Amino acid sequence: MNRKWGVTVIVGGSIVIYSLSRLLEVPAMHVGVCDTTVPSEQYQKTVEFLDSIIQLGLTLAAGLIGLGAALMIGPQGSLRMTPWNVTFLAGSIICLAQAILYGIWWKAGVANLWFNECWEKIDADFLQYRYSTSYEFFMLGIVLIGVLVVSIALQRVGEAPATGGGTHA
Repeated sequence: MNRKWGVTVIVGGSIVIYSLSRLLEVPAMHVGVCDTTVPSEQYQKTVEFLDSIIQLGLTLAAGLIGLGAALMIGPQGSLRMTPWNVTFLAGSIICLAQAILYGIWWKAGVANLWFNECWEKIDADFLQYRYSTSYEFFMLGIVLIGVLVVSIALQRVGEAPATGGGTHA
C-alpha cells in the first residue's frame, strides 16, 4: 500500500471502530413504569429545549454533508483532493450522518415518551445515550471539517507562486 494512504487507513479505521462500538453499546429501550400524576410542564419544556438543540444539529449536519458532497464532486477545478483531504472529508460526512441518525433516533424516543405521557422518563439511559452520541458525532464531524480546512489552506499556501524579494511597480 502507498504510504500516503496510511492516514486514510488510520483515520478511517478509527471512525469505523468508534462508530461500531457506539452502536453496540446502545442501552436497551426501557422506560419503566410511568407516573401520570407527575406534572408534565417542566419536563415538556426540557424536552422542547433539548429538541431545539438536536434540530439545530440535524439542520447543520445536513447542510455540511451537502457541502462535503459538493467538495467531493469538485465545484472548483483548482482544488486537489489529496488522500488526506478525501479522508477528512469522508470522515466528517460519515460522522455528521451518524449525528443525524442518533438525533432522529432520540426524537423517536421522545415521541414514545409523549405518546405514553411519560415525560418524567426523559433521563432514561437510552435517551441520554442517543442524545450524547448525536452530539459527539456532530462535534467530531466539525473537528474533521476543521482539519480539512487547515489541510486545504496549507496546500494552497504551498502552491502559491513565490514572489521575489522586491516590490512590483
